[in-house]
Parts: sequence; C-alpha cells; structure tokens
Amino acid sequence: MSLHPEIGKTLRWISVLVTIVVLGLLAVKVIEKGASSTSSAVSQGLDKVLSALTNSNTHVVEGRAEIVEQNEISELSLLELKMSATRSFENENYILKYLPAGTKQLIVRGDYRITAGYKLKPGVSLGVENGIPVARFPEAQVLGVELIDFNILSEKDGWANSITAEDRATLLRELRQQMRVEAEKSGVLDVVDAALRTRMKDLIGSEHVRIEREEKP
Repeated sequence: MSLHPEIGKTLRWISVLVTIVVLGLLAVKVIEKGASSTSSAVSQGLDKVLSALTNSNTHVVEGRAEIVEQNEISELSLLELKMSATRSFENENYILKYLPAGTKQLIVRGDYRITAGYKLKPGVSLGVENGIPVARFPEAQVLGVELIDFNILSEKDGWANSITAEDRATLLRELRQQMRVEAEKSGVLDVVDAALRTRMKDLIGSEHVRIEREEKP
C-alpha cells in the first residue's frame, strides 16, 4: 500500500516534465516563426528600397536588389558642406640668366562647396543575409569641389617679374586639388558612411544593417 503514493508522485512529476517540454517546443516554434516572418518582411521590396536609396532603376537578381546598369555612372550625394583652403605661389626670375628680375608672390584663399557620396557603379546591391539587411556599396568619395568665391590675400610683383593671369589660374587649379585632398582627410567620408547607414535603417525599418564594400575585380 505504501507504493501507491510514490507512484502517484512520480506520475505527477512526469506530467509536469512533459508539460514543460511541450511548452518549450512551442516557444521555439513561435520564435522561429517570428524570425522567419521578420526575415521575409525585410526581404520583400528590396528593389524599392534600393531605388529610393539611390534614386536609380533597380531589379532583383538571385534574391538581391541591384541597380540597373547604365551607360553613364550616376552619383549618390549624401553630404554637402562649405570648406576653405589657402595656397601661396612664389617665383624668382632673371633677365639674361644673370640680372635678378625680382620675386613675385601670390597668396589666395578659396571658398568651396564640397559634395561627398558614392559612384553608383554596377555591383551596388541590397540583400538579406541571416535576417540582416546587407548593402554592397563602393568606397565613399568626394564627388565635387566647386569654387564659390576666392580672395587674393597678398599679391606682390618683382620689378621685372609680374603676376600674370596664367599664374592666378594655375594657383586656383592647385588650390582646388588641395581642397579635395584636405576634404578627404577631414573625416567627411566617415560621415557619408554613417548617413548611408542611417538612411538604410529608416527605409528598411531595421536597427541592424550592414554595409560591405564591393568586391574589386
């Protein structure tokens, strides 16, 4: 008679364990279903998201949205700002190689409009890997360096060696190239990458996005 209470107790424990196992399996299925539905929702409309992101025509190839190849490479500008740079020019000349003609000096400051973003070459695409949106983009770069205004801070002629229009044009060309290099070193390209990531999050509605660089041929 003393065995019956023990048997009943054992059966109750078995029943509780079975219930726990069943509930656990149901929870796993619900989580898997939720993850699957989330991944499916993210996967839908990738071409529309990429089109809105790049303002380009897109299509889907093997589950990834890609921009349609065009004859001309378009650009995606995500940042515009004003920057300034200063450059100097100095030249000493001689008459008949012996008589000094004096030294001419020119210092110019230029104000520029800088735009930065991406060249939308074939290979730009958007897909989903393990439920996470993954975009493939080229390296961010300075797209434009436009001269807004310039000021001559100093101009000095030698007694027989004067500043010419060609001197000014040469200095402005060099100043534009200098401005591009300074812009690239200023951190604006990191800001462009951050802006792309933020725009992707807003369009897709996901906090987790990844940006990869295009594979170089």
